[in-house]
Amino acid sequence: MGQTIQYDRRAVLIGVAALPISPHSAVADDARTTARIVTTLIEAMAQNDANLIAAQFDTRASQAYGQGSQRRGNAFRAWLQSDIIDAKGRVENAELSVQGRAVVVTGRYRNDNGYSSDADFLFIVENDRIVQWTVR
Repeated sequence: MGQTIQYDRRAVLIGVAALPISPHSAVADDARTTARIVTTLIEAMAQNDANLIAAQFDTRASQAYGQGSQRRGNAFRAWLQSDIIDAKGRVENAELSVQGRAVVVTGRYRNDNGYSSDADFLFIVENDRIVQWTVR
């Protein structure tokens, strides 16, 4: 019934570990943590786990479409509820690219309202929570 995420978690972590830094450095640990947070979001979306989805976001999180205005606070939470949780939004065949605090997720976004499009999402992570989601 749930959607299977079509990526290899090991490959995501290998890609993060391939950064040109010592694998024991704080930067490598931060990149792995950043990847883990966004990976958790993608998995939670596939399972439509509303609590786990919401838990990945900082209280000051924002969302925008391209260069459009940012939704924050109650507007962000309403968007997350209606467009992601209630619509059972998910990313199929997700691929993650991590650079510092930024994670780009590509794949195919689908929801149960019949909407489908290429996914190109930019997430910014700070203090172990997502603070920004830009739909590019």
